[in-house]
Amino acid sequence: MIVAMCRLLAFASRTPVTLADLLGPAELAEFTALSRKHADGWGFAWAEASGVRTVRFADPAHASPEFGRVSREHRTDLGLAHVRWATANLPIRLENTHPFTDGRIALAHNGTVKPPQSLDPLVPADLLAGMAGTTDSERYALAVIGAARRTDPATALGDTAATIAATLAHTSVNAMLVTDTELVAVSRYRPEAEAAEQEHEYYHMRYRVTPDAVVVTSSGWGDGWETLGNGEMLVVQRGTLAIDIRAIDEVAAVA
Repeated sequence: MIVAMCRLLAFASRTPVTLADLLGPAELAEFTALSRKHADGWGFAWAEASGVRTVRFADPAHASPEFGRVSREHRTDLGLAHVRWATANLPIRLENTHPFTDGRIALAHNGTVKPPQSLDPLVPADLLAGMAGTTDSERYALAVIGAARRTDPATALGDTAATIAATLAHTSVNAMLVTDTELVAVSRYRPEAEAAEQEHEYYHMRYRVTPDAVVVTSSGWGDGWETLGNGEMLVVQRGTLAIDIRAIDEVAAVA
């Protein structure tokens, strides 16, 4: 059963670029076209000198003048884009639109954890009390933000993803986050959930390394990708573009 679909794209580059610079016209058009199905809002996060900022809109990216402006005018060397197809019964509203952020971490998720309230024990009480929306994805983000009070954001994401995968009903906990120093992407999904989707390799996460940039994305567009293994986490350092691939279960064991 298809319960949720979103598409993710994140990148780190040596110099500030727009999405149009990074992808070129054809690939930008391909990614934007995904929002004809994933039409329930979009968001973009980017790193600054200190912390991160986000913009979010509840309209489809392909029909959004703001998405056109951001993708062609906004330059950054570390960014994260998300187009949403809402899980059944979760409202289409700005508060439910990814990425979610506390100003230090911005996170976007593709998949479903059911019921959303099953994530509540992983979220610190003060963060849960301040939750703006109703989604499992916001709770996932808040759990990572809470865990990052005790450790670095990459470890917090890996540990949280591994915990959810081991203990809660889910299709996928695939996620990407950006901070002001790194890009982190986690691939962890249930193969049987992917087999139930209409799109081939729907939950596969992919990445592409060039001399000037590292791009990480969900499947369904572009070419020249390598596949991040199910259960792996990719960490890219801002500026140097140094890459580290780790098993998230090992991260959780260390944490």
